Amino acid sequence: MEQNNDIKNFFESIAPHWDDMECVPPDRILALLKKARIEKGERVLDVACGTGIITKKLATLSETKVLGIDLSPKMIEIAKNKYSGETCIEFQVADFTETDFKEAYDVVVIYNAFPHFLEVARLEKALWKALRQGGRFAILHSLSRKELDLHHANVPDTVSRRLLSPEEESKAFLERFEILEASESDSHYCIVGKKK
Repeated sequence: MEQNNDIKNFFESIAPHWDDMECVPPDRILALLKKARIEKGERVLDVACGTGIITKKLATLSETKVLGIDLSPKMIEIAKNKYSGETCIEFQVADFTETDFKEAYDVVVIYNAFPHFLEVARLEKALWKALRQGGRFAILHSLSRKELDLHHANVPDTVSRRLLSPEEESKAFLERFEILEASESDSHYCIVGKKK
């Protein structure tokens, strides 16, 4: 898919500097991740994981192995190098919207990546397929919409899109998901849904 190639190429180009751009304090990240309501033993998928910024934190919350996937081979290579020897996390190059998983997940987390899912209907379908009955997805961002717009001001529209309010964006999920939270503030953006 051509759009995905644009997105992949964009993230391939910034992968070496990705960790340098992460400036959110760990406690703020953890507070956001808690919105996913991860319980001990739940199978968690970290979608668009990049270099694994939150993957190990998710494994700590679930106390079981977490899979991180990303379109960018360079991002995954960095993640694997960073966490070599860690048995609680695994990484692979994959397009979430085109992957069939062998087993259903309890929780799918998309952190700091939602604007790069240009076709929300494809994302909704992929979440439906990846989650077990009653499973949850959490779309989380550590920036406000205003900050995101500034951050992506020079990014092509084949790579990123402007977000609507969480309430508006969550309408795309209402047919097959119950929305548990749709919130935003000066420091976050969040949609959490549960598979009906």
